[in-house]
Amino acid sequence: MSVTQTRWVLAGLLLFWIILLNVFPGESRTIGVSAQWSNGDYRFAGGTDPAALAMAVLFIGGYFLAFNTLGSENGKPVGGVFRRFVAFWLDFAIAMFAITPVLGVVPAVLEWNRTHTFQWHFERNVVAKGDSLQVSALLLLTFAGLVCYNIVPILGGRPSPGACIMGYRVVRDNDASFTFWKASLRTVVGFIAVYGAYLAPFIARDKKNGKFWLDKVFSTHATAL
Repeated sequence: MSVTQTRWVLAGLLLFWIILLNVFPGESRTIGVSAQWSNGDYRFAGGTDPAALAMAVLFIGGYFLAFNTLGSENGKPVGGVFRRFVAFWLDFAIAMFAITPVLGVVPAVLEWNRTHTFQWHFERNVVAKGDSLQVSALLLLTFAGLVCYNIVPILGGRPSPGACIMGYRVVRDNDASFTFWKASLRTVVGFIAVYGAYLAPFIARDKKNGKFWLDKVFSTHATAL
């Protein structure tokens, strides 16, 4: 599949799901897990949704479709910071749509084991053993999933879905070695960088070579697909 075709498939999939969520919002439900106290009242909710799970499978497929899209080996540098900012939020949305419904199966199964009644989604106002552990564990797994989502394309020099939609990929300078931990650190620092995006054009910006300060630090640059 060509770069253009892949880009339209990914963008169409994301747009379709966003429109579907707004046109048919259904009941307000927690996908994943949440626990909160409000005015002395306790609420624990969790689970997933079959439609969200089906879309998660499609988004995961889209992720690997983007990963296998290389485009030109000699693409020109991409210096647009705004393009990369948009790609980050596209990736964030796609990652959450892919990860959260899958992780939501865990609390649904644990509640099934506790009550012996299976429900895709549940809510209760009584505290059960392990509630805090569930919330903490799923929060950590979600963050780990987000990090891994971004690490794999960096290690492989391939585009993430968001980057593919925006027409670029991040590659290493001069075949510099990238360990898993270095890629992890770049990803975590990248999460921080996006919140300072308004500063990015003014810090070590090298539009000609497709870099800003994050690339300077980790010896990477953006190149067109």
